[in-house]
Amino acid sequence: MEKTINILIADDYHQMRLAVQHVLSNMELHNLHQASQGLEARHILESVPISLIIADWNMPGMSGYELLCWCRNDPHYRNVPFILLTAESGRDSLAQAIAAGVSDYLVKPFTAATLRSRIVKLIGGQAEQKPLPPPSLPRVSDTPLLGIDAPSEERLSRASVLVVDDVATNIEVIAGILKSEYAIKVAISGRKALEIANGSTPPDLILLDVMMPEMDGNEVCRQLKSQPATRDIPVIFLTARDQVDDVVDGLALGAVDYVVKPAQPAILKARIRTHLRLSQARRDLLRQNAALADNARLREDIERITHHDLKNPISAISHTAELLLLESDWPDTQRERLQLLDGAARQALDLVTLSLTLYKIEQGQFRLESARINLGRLLETVVQEIKVQFAWKPVEIRLDIPVAQSALGENALCRSVFANLLKNAVEASPDETEVHVQLLRAGGECTITLRNHGVVPLLIREHFFDKYVSHGKSDGTGLGSYSAKLLTEAQGGRISLACDDDAAQTCLTVYLPAAD
Repeated sequence: MEKTINILIADDYHQMRLAVQHVLSNMELHNLHQASQGLEARHILESVPISLIIADWNMPGMSGYELLCWCRNDPHYRNVPFILLTAESGRDSLAQAIAAGVSDYLVKPFTAATLRSRIVKLIGGQAEQKPLPPPSLPRVSDTPLLGIDAPSEERLSRASVLVVDDVATNIEVIAGILKSEYAIKVAISGRKALEIANGSTPPDLILLDVMMPEMDGNEVCRQLKSQPATRDIPVIFLTARDQVDDVVDGLALGAVDYVVKPAQPAILKARIRTHLRLSQARRDLLRQNAALADNARLREDIERITHHDLKNPISAISHTAELLLLESDWPDTQRERLQLLDGAARQALDLVTLSLTLYKIEQGQFRLESARINLGRLLETVVQEIKVQFAWKPVEIRLDIPVAQSALGENALCRSVFANLLKNAVEASPDETEVHVQLLRAGGECTITLRNHGVVPLLIREHFFDKYVSHGKSDGTGLGSYSAKLLTEAQGGRISLACDDDAAQTCLTVYLPAAD
């Protein structure tokens, strides 16, 4: 890899610039230029020939996206690799960046290995290509920012069209019509067309004559569509054959359109432009979906690793507090604070453990360690905790346990299930009402019902247990009922929702295997 290329890092967060700089330095890339805002980055671009730009999306004055648009509108930086960094992974922002011509898109947090691999991918094989020198670059005030559609139209103007016809005169006519708008490639035989399409720089669209000696257009199209490398190149048949069966056969082979000779120039141009736009939109969508999937996997991996690594320091806090509590000379106030510290650490550890458990369940890696659970005692503990948590809200929680019951499962998982469901029930209940929790036995199952006033909105009832479904709570994550269902089913149980609109009540029922 070329070690002397200039690289620009633009981010208003100093620690992020240092982190990126560390990755680049480890790659023996040391010609680094840093900017804390977009306008500063733009001034650097005007004075130094930059070969790679790494910019944060959100920066004061001029955002990374605006900087990207400026670069793609400038002849010196039109094709220079540009990596956008962002804390958001929304589909709209990703589509906006792709339309503007971004080279790559990374969602924070990302690993050093991920950033390194993207950089190698972008500049590893083209380190010898230097941008043009900057003396004639326009000044900051001279160049307006581009809109979203401009880079897309610009890409269309750089598209290449392969014209395939065994008659040289026909090629000359078509090339004359299109050469002012596209890069033209030509082939006078089907075999030559396949060779060009499978080359290092395949065309963006193919105009294909049907009637050719040796290998006709139908066979060329059939072979193009049978190979992964060429099957997505749009093919427009251009031929004198205009019978309905001919058109249908051509479209059945995978052609996107059928133009009859002699083609009207305006019609031919319009159809080519339409199918280039459609092809470009499809490629952008594939890139977008791939980036979203990559970001989702990365976030899941980071979350899982982070949670795993958190267990050690949190456990250390809890153990330290426990050891300090063994000393007898603490004043009551200090002892109470140590107990609070120990309790908070244990609660955090439970949350981390639960998160890892949910991940294992989703990945099909969870193994249940079933044991006998005293449901009555567990529910009493959960009810007491929720009462303390919602002491400010005038909602009564009534626990009804006619006979002691035991279930088979894991105590921590069951505790999380009932804590989530009871918390949701109290939050959804109007003031001065009651949440009724009842434990019963039906056959080989223990049934726990939670009934509260207020009904689940009709809009989300069908998807109540789906991931990220929430309604009416600004801070709701939509994970409480989802995790309750997942944890219940992991223990061999099931969960159901019933709403009584006439009585304005909601009832959740959890079924768990009985211990005896």
